[in-house]
Amino acid sequence: MSGPDQRQAKRGPAQSFEEDYVSSVSDAGGAPNRRPLALVLAVIGVLGIILGIVYLAVPAGNLPSIFGHTTPASGHHSVRMAVSFVIGVACLVGAWFVNKGSKSQAATTASAPAETSTRD
Repeated sequence: MSGPDQRQAKRGPAQSFEEDYVSSVSDAGGAPNRRPLALVLAVIGVLGIILGIVYLAVPAGNLPSIFGHTTPASGHHSVRMAVSFVIGVACLVGAWFVNKGSKSQAATTASAPAETSTRD
């Protein structure tokens, strides 16, 4: 006995050479987890809004040195305040969109029926 018949005898009963299909619901679509990005954007947004409030409330001459050296003035830093508010709101909106996108994708993935493999 040589050739294909001999190899069949060594393997035993006939086997199916089909590959099994494996479904993974958690990795469907290959989208990475975006929660850390949303968290970082939210923290930067909150800090930007707090910085804008500080620029609004504290006169320019009394600001802490961590905010940069400025010449003493009697007014407030209105441009810095506006930029801080805009950056803060933009980061919060970005965090909301990133978080919203990951939730809707997870809901879509969870609602799709998982395929199962049939083994004989």
